Amino acid sequence: MSTQLNNLRSQERLLVVQAQARNQVAFQELVTRYESRLAYYIRRMIGDSGDAFDVMQDVWILVFRRLSTLKAPEAFRVWLYRIAHDVSVSHLRRRSRLPQKTIDVAVQDEVDDWDEFQALENAELVHRTLEQLSPVHREVLTLRFLEELDLADIAHVVGCEVGTVKSRLHYAKRALRQQIEGENDE
Repeated sequence: MSTQLNNLRSQERLLVVQAQARNQVAFQELVTRYESRLAYYIRRMIGDSGDAFDVMQDVWILVFRRLSTLKAPEAFRVWLYRIAHDVSVSHLRRRSRLPQKTIDVAVQDEVDDWDEFQALENAELVHRTLEQLSPVHREVLTLRFLEELDLADIAHVVGCEVGTVKSRLHYAKRALRQQIEGENDE
């Protein structure tokens, strides 16, 4: 791991500890560091940028209220996205857009020969294509490739097993590939 990355993680841990002690400047710095990425994640989850701001505000209120309960400051990012996931899913359920249960089919561990974003030269195409995927598939792709979370962290965020995350990623990549290939054929 690079020295610069270690320094960033150390700085973040320090900010979290200071924010846990109700240091408002430290908390605001955490908000500043994460607000644009968190807004993107929430928009991908709920599919409505109008409500995304309200959902994000709810997330930050919960983070502020619960920050003192976070036992491991180094786990802040995963913990933050878990809260964002829960608030987003609650929002979707209130709007009756998300079924109460989702079913995932188990998938074998296989190497997918399609490089997820190698063929993507146009960010607009990626965003448009992501919008067409189901919320669970959008979420795992966003966490994996934009937030660069590992499978175990994604499983913790979404509240499922690692095997379920692998399955969702497999089907999400396949659906994304089909959408992009369909767009490119037109």
